[in-house]
Amino acid sequence: MSVQFSTITGLLDKFSIKVHLKEDCELIGFRYLNKDVSVYLSDYLYIGKVSDLAEMPSSSRANYMLYEDILLSTLYKQESMSNIILVSNKSDITSIIDILQDLFDMEIKMVNFTNKLLELCQEGTTIQQLLDVGYETLGNPLLLVDISLCFMAHAGGNTIKNEPLWEWTLSKGYVTEAYVNSIMENKIDRNIESEHNENSDLILWESGLLNHRQLVGRVLKNKQPLAYLKMLEYNKPITKYDEQMLITLCRFLSLTIKGSNESFSSTNPLVDSFITALLNQKLYDHDAISERARSFNLKLYDNLYVIAIELNDINRNEDKIYYLKRKMQNYFNRDTVIIYDKYIVVLLDVKGENIFNKNELNLFRKLLEKHNCRAGISKVFHNLYDLSEYYKQTITSLSIGNQIHSSERILNYNDFIVTHMILSFGDKAHLKILVHPIVKLLIHIDEEKNSDFFKTLCAYLKHNQDVTLTSKALHIHYNTLKYRIKRIIELTNIDFNNSELLFEVQLSEKVLKLVKQIGIEK
Repeated sequence: MSVQFSTITGLLDKFSIKVHLKEDCELIGFRYLNKDVSVYLSDYLYIGKVSDLAEMPSSSRANYMLYEDILLSTLYKQESMSNIILVSNKSDITSIIDILQDLFDMEIKMVNFTNKLLELCQEGTTIQQLLDVGYETLGNPLLLVDISLCFMAHAGGNTIKNEPLWEWTLSKGYVTEAYVNSIMENKIDRNIESEHNENSDLILWESGLLNHRQLVGRVLKNKQPLAYLKMLEYNKPITKYDEQMLITLCRFLSLTIKGSNESFSSTNPLVDSFITALLNQKLYDHDAISERARSFNLKLYDNLYVIAIELNDINRNEDKIYYLKRKMQNYFNRDTVIIYDKYIVVLLDVKGENIFNKNELNLFRKLLEKHNCRAGISKVFHNLYDLSEYYKQTITSLSIGNQIHSSERILNYNDFIVTHMILSFGDKAHLKILVHPIVKLLIHIDEEKNSDFFKTLCAYLKHNQDVTLTSKALHIHYNTLKYRIKRIIELTNIDFNNSELLFEVQLSEKVLKLVKQIGIEK
């Protein structure tokens, strides 16, 4: 905790002071002059009257603020190594001391505030805990939004009764479109007094759409914006020290805000944050999503897919992840590629009906093989609002791939819909319930007689009851197949015109195959 000597002179300038400054220095407090003290500490400001000074200046450096009850000796002006502030005998010395007391009190408050934030971070804090401490210290409501202006957290916001923009944000989860447009068009009132301040790029004032002034701090990591912390001038005026504490709070927030999508720079961080908000379902209003997409100039074809690229333990370090993200951005020629959870997530829009042609699919597979990754692909969808649900399909595809020990690099949810249904059912009941009695009977006969009735039936249904195609697939004679089908009918009384029955038989085959693949007995 310290205050520059020049800072004090700047605050007291309105009192028409006279300053004899030898060298600027840092002060940790002030004391009153005492004639019995011969040695003065160089990091304190000593307050008294000119008449209280010793007749001869000390050879050591000291700092004084003196009330001009008599003229200061020329020895002090010319030979002293001390810094001196002379206060006119017409000035209100009580007001001056009050200013000094407030100044040093605020420095103590700053140190205590910083220490409290540091202790929280060392204990493993949350964003909400940091904001709570900020609200307790600063006394004005705080609102944290990400860079696409979606709500993240707040402290004291529920006390606001006459600020529609804040009330909207807290209830909807995102700011109004009018506010988004004002930001996009740079309609921001910067604090003129901060233009030449070294922190002027970290904070700015906003007004216009607000009933109160709002100070906004930028939360940065690696010089890239992660979020914006807004402090509403609601309960009391915002001081210069409040500005400093808001900057400090932003810096601690940058250490606390986590999530892989926030750890890497982007060619379009607004789009990154927008897609993340959709995946988190923090942005769920259809109109707001459409307006936000237009504001961010996000133009997409009608057919949308989500691709989630799974990162293994080897390629999960930060440099590797960022490199892979860039590779995927280049491969798909899209900015809609983000880091989310433990995946690289691609929002891919295509003009035609198919996500890949044969050549593109092979190239993508080789890219995944090169970096030892796998990818889950969703079904096609058409509205950004549905992004989160279709993202879940990609994660399901990757999970099923793990369960069935698939060696495929590309796992398409279209191929796993029935498997997903079966596994979901298996969480609630034994899978054997899904096996049709006809299937159980044929398997039992095959085991006893060493026959292939069940295998034959599955192939026959797979080839749409085409005898020629089925016999070729099984590598058996045409007449042999016809005999087996006849025997299956005799043994089971199966009706090949009953489509619902045939579906149950085919489902039974999938269930048995899945049970074998994942190594369970249900």
